[in-house]
Order: sequence, then structure tokens, then C-alpha cells
Amino acid sequence: MKRLENSQKFLTKMIPVLRTTPISSLRMDDVARHMDISKATLYKYFSSKEEIIQNILEDYIEEIHDSRAMMKDDSIPFERRFQIAYQHSISHVLYLPEFFWSDVKKLYPPIFEGFSTTLRHHSEQLCHFFEEGMERGVFNRINPILYMIQDEAVIRRVAEPTFSITYDMTIRQALYDFYLMKKNQLLNQELIASLDDQPVKAHIQELIQQLSRTM
Repeated sequence: MKRLENSQKFLTKMIPVLRTTPISSLRMDDVARHMDISKATLYKYFSSKEEIIQNILEDYIEEIHDSRAMMKDDSIPFERRFQIAYQHSISHVLYLPEFFWSDVKKLYPPIFEGFSTTLRHHSEQLCHFFEEGMERGVFNRINPILYMIQDEAVIRRVAEPTFSITYDMTIRQALYDFYLMKKNQLLNQELIASLDDQPVKAHIQELIQQLSRTM
């Protein structure tokens, strides 16, 4: 158990590094330095950079599985599950930058393919969720694939360093305004007025604080 806790702690220290540094430019000496351990200790936990990336993505995939389970939970109202889906979208997109995924695809194709398969299954589950909500009259008629694609495109653009300067808007405000736009796109008008937006506000606030601490 202690070994597992330590390895998780070391992996957590690598996330801020991987947000700014390409995998290919990191040596194991660099990894040990960022984890604040000796190289000898590093090799007791991880045999290679590939194993480190594999472990980081396994944590990421576990979060996706948790998200998928909540989307299937009929005890949660559709409108709340819509909010949870958005919260997970911003967390997943902002977790690691686009160049990280490009590096993984190029350097470790089998790992990337496994991740891509999980992501495809998650997208299929979300499509089923939106389609069921439309059939029940909770959601407006939309194209669920296009609805999901816009998440990554907009959230990644909002996260770019130049966004706030160009548009005079904080990331926090942009993510919340995007949520309001998505809510009006998707939800039946009768539900919009009664939906409590506070959970989404709180999630965005917490996420921004977490990112600020690790930048």
C-alpha cells in the first residue's frame, strides 16, 4: 500500500511538468529531479518513461470510467448528468495539453491506441445518454456528435495563454459562459429556469485553482 501511495505521489508531481514539457525532451534524470527523488529510487518504482506515461493514462482512464458510470445512473436526473458531463469534459481536456497526446501517439502507439479505444467507448456512451434524453423530451433535438466535438475545440482554445488577452475574458468566465450556452442548446426550456448552476460554478473554480497551483 505504501509503495502504491508513493508511486501515485510521484506521478502527481509529473502532471505540471507534462503540461509544459514534451515527453521526448525529458530524460529519466529530469524525471527523477521533478519527482524530487534519486534516479535509483525512481527505477524502484518505474522502469522507463513509457511505464510512467502508462500509469498516468491509467489514472486518466479510471476517471473516464467513473464518468461513464455516472452517465448510466438513472437515479441522477438527466439535467444534473448533463452538468456532470460538462464538468468531466473540462477536467479531461485541461488535464494535459494537446501536444502531450501527439507525443504519446508518436512515441507509444499501443498506449495511445488503448486510450483512444476507451475514449471512443466513452463517446458512444455519451451519445446514448443524449439520445435517451431527447427521446424523453428532456433535451432538445441536437446532433450529439457535433455537440461533444465542440467541447474539446472550445475548451482547448479557452485554455490557450493568448485567449484571455485577446478577448479580455478570464478562463473561469469563459468556461462558465460556455456552460450556459450549452445548457440553452440542450435543455428543454422548462428545465432551464429551475436548474441550479452552482455545482458547475464550484467545479470550475476548483479546477482553475488546481491548475494555478501546478503551473
